[in-house]
Amino acid sequence: MDFQRLDRLAQEYMGKRKSHIEREIGHVYFHGKRVSNSVLLLRKRLAPEDDSQDEILRCAGLFHDIGKGIEPHPQTGAALAKELLRDEMTPSELEQVCALIAAHDSRDPENKALPFGLRLLQDADLLDHFGSQGLWLCFTYQAYMGQKDMMELPLFYETEWEKSLFKNRALLNFEISRGIFDEKAEYERQVISRLKKEGMGFYI
Repeated sequence: MDFQRLDRLAQEYMGKRKSHIEREIGHVYFHGKRVSNSVLLLRKRLAPEDDSQDEILRCAGLFHDIGKGIEPHPQTGAALAKELLRDEMTPSELEQVCALIAAHDSRDPENKALPFGLRLLQDADLLDHFGSQGLWLCFTYQAYMGQKDMMELPLFYETEWEKSLFKNRALLNFEISRGIFDEKAEYERQVISRLKKEGMGFYI
């Protein structure tokens, strides 16, 4: 696969889209680029000797949210990708990419029969919503939705965020993913703790 060309296609179709009112223009493109990188990092840590599916995983990561905003977005995305990418790879590769896109949101960590590549993609996708990116999502949400004071964000972290952590951690497929998740969550806690103190005029 020609990933320079694939990236240009992804940027053309997602780079100027605003799939959520509270997120930046092109969010799904930037998110896809990160997931296309991180899914390979997970694969290298969990199956370091098997790179046979790397191009499939990388492409599926890049385009997995192309249908975002048109629900059910995994199935919509698979249909869009099938049309957009039909001349970019073999029919077999296209079938595999579209199958991953169609199932990327169907998480079931207890089902070990799910394909290994799908489970990798699901974890890479979910992990991208936490850590530095989690903070970015929260800040942009507050900005677009008209936050009144910087102290609104610590309030969210003290109420809804911990519930979100519990729910999303349980959806991860691999222990290594849970370790990455925990590190990202702790980083967010530290940043918000400092934001709360400085928001009240205190110094660290």
